[in-house]
Amino acid sequence: MKHQLLILAALFLSSAHLKAQAPQEGYLVNSFWSNWYVQAGLDMSLQNPYGHDFAGSVFPNGKTFGINVAAGKWFTPVLGLRGRVNWENVIRLFKNGHDNWLAPFYEPGENMRKGGYVTVVGDIQIDLHNFVCGYRPDRRWNLQVFPRAGAAYNFGVSKGTPLLGFGIGNTYKLTDRCGLYLDAAYNLVSSGFVGVEKDTGTGSNSNGFFDFCIGVTLQISKTKTFKQ
Repeated sequence: MKHQLLILAALFLSSAHLKAQAPQEGYLVNSFWSNWYVQAGLDMSLQNPYGHDFAGSVFPNGKTFGINVAAGKWFTPVLGLRGRVNWENVIRLFKNGHDNWLAPFYEPGENMRKGGYVTVVGDIQIDLHNFVCGYRPDRRWNLQVFPRAGAAYNFGVSKGTPLLGFGIGNTYKLTDRCGLYLDAAYNLVSSGFVGVEKDTGTGSNSNGFFDFCIGVTLQISKTKTFKQ
């Protein structure tokens, strides 16, 4: 009996030792208050109203500039959520005198004079680097994709619209807390965003626009890495 107890004790200690040396597996998560960040930057949009030749005429007819701010959280190394507000075509320094494709149509400068337009969106962020290659806290460049949903309001014609879109994001870490981001997305909006103008070809079909954003991202949480 004594020998059997010694054998069982040896087996138990051996299994515990092997378990301690084996790589830990599990789903990387964090607390609600960790891994929050904020972003602020500049952006450019390229309007693509229905019935217009985007490839040949978007410059300068569809070009506008604006600012955006965002806040988000990474729940796991792969999945995050972000809310973003963009105010476009309102900064006088970036005035574009040929913005013919932003309602009211073919009245350059009128949309800016009336206040431009605002978008409010929520993005579901999926980090491709962490999904494919695994989480590494020292990785500097991360690539993401994000479907989005939200709303837009065009002060130029006093009309709002739902918004659906899809984008690609890039973040580059400069320090543990600060980095740069570069996003590109295409957004679908209804004809209410541009106004239904029969003589411009908008009809009752959907319209859309590209947006390109660049700016600074700041980690505001205490926890900088994910823990098991």
